[in-house]
Amino acid sequence: MEGAKCLLRLFNFKIFILLDIWDLILTQIDLINCSLQSKNQTVDTASFMLKGLISSIMNIRNNGLEISINKAKATASFLNIPSQFEEKRSKIIKRRFDDSPNDEPKLRAEQELNRECYLAMDSIISNFSWRYEQMNKVVSDFGFLTDNKLFNMKSEDVLKWSRDLAMKYSDDLNGFDLYSELECFKNQAYNLMDNFKSATPLELLKFIHKYSLKDVYPNIEIALRIFLTIPVTTATCERSFSKLKIIKNYLRSTMSQDRLTNMAIISIERELASKINFEDIIDEFATKKARKPTVIHEFSFVLVLHEVAKVVVLLLVSVPCTCPNYSILPLISTSYLSYSSLKIQNP
Repeated sequence: MEGAKCLLRLFNFKIFILLDIWDLILTQIDLINCSLQSKNQTVDTASFMLKGLISSIMNIRNNGLEISINKAKATASFLNIPSQFEEKRSKIIKRRFDDSPNDEPKLRAEQELNRECYLAMDSIISNFSWRYEQMNKVVSDFGFLTDNKLFNMKSEDVLKWSRDLAMKYSDDLNGFDLYSELECFKNQAYNLMDNFKSATPLELLKFIHKYSLKDVYPNIEIALRIFLTIPVTTATCERSFSKLKIIKNYLRSTMSQDRLTNMAIISIERELASKINFEDIIDEFATKKARKPTVIHEFSFVLVLHEVAKVVVLLLVSVPCTCPNYSILPLISTSYLSYSSLKIQNP
């Protein structure tokens, strides 16, 4: 009980306001942050979500402070805490002869709180706006591949955007080939897809693989894969480092790089790895790595011997005078019986 009373003494009207205002801001940021860390998140969706987050914080900046003050008054009244701002006496600092005069007006406690909150929220908005601009640049580079822009865009504009994109990814794309593929692809996709004008990049990529058009439109397929695999956050890298701490411990200090990489991939993609049928993999591995038994070599030898015996018999039957020595016949019959018995055992 004494601890609770001591804690209540630390609270005042200003703390209640700050708790409420930061609860509003951090709740909005946390919701978007969890969505951006998703593995299937794409840059275009992330840019829209970030733009919405900026609008939400702007709304809190313009109207949220007054709402938080009203909530803080209700909370302070419930806890029997004064709902007024504590005014502090200004310190009188002795000024030297070479100091510049300080003519700034002294702000009241409420005005000082507003100034601090506005500075913090403006800094957050500025950082998020810079990040949105960087994402929007990437989205604008690939934007002509999605929505109804491709279908309604003129051929000259498609050629311009294709060349600009190919210049940035010159190792993977060819600008003129990409333009030729897009001119043909937009007509085929419009007739085969029900929602082509509102299709997302992921839906277009699935459409290409569904109808086995990867070899027909290789540049489009590569461009869509590049766009969909651009990382939105560094959460994937952080997951990799977290897994490495678990996998490579002091008992596995001599593990090779290939084995470490493979084990890390299996651990990171554990949801996909859990769906794999290990019996099929074991059977395939056993088929490739199993040693051949020696009986196969003996069987091959007897098979060759049997073929030779058949040739000799044919020669003896057809031209008996040319081979008066019939001592080879027991050997032939013996080899033939050995082959027949082996064939029965190993059909």
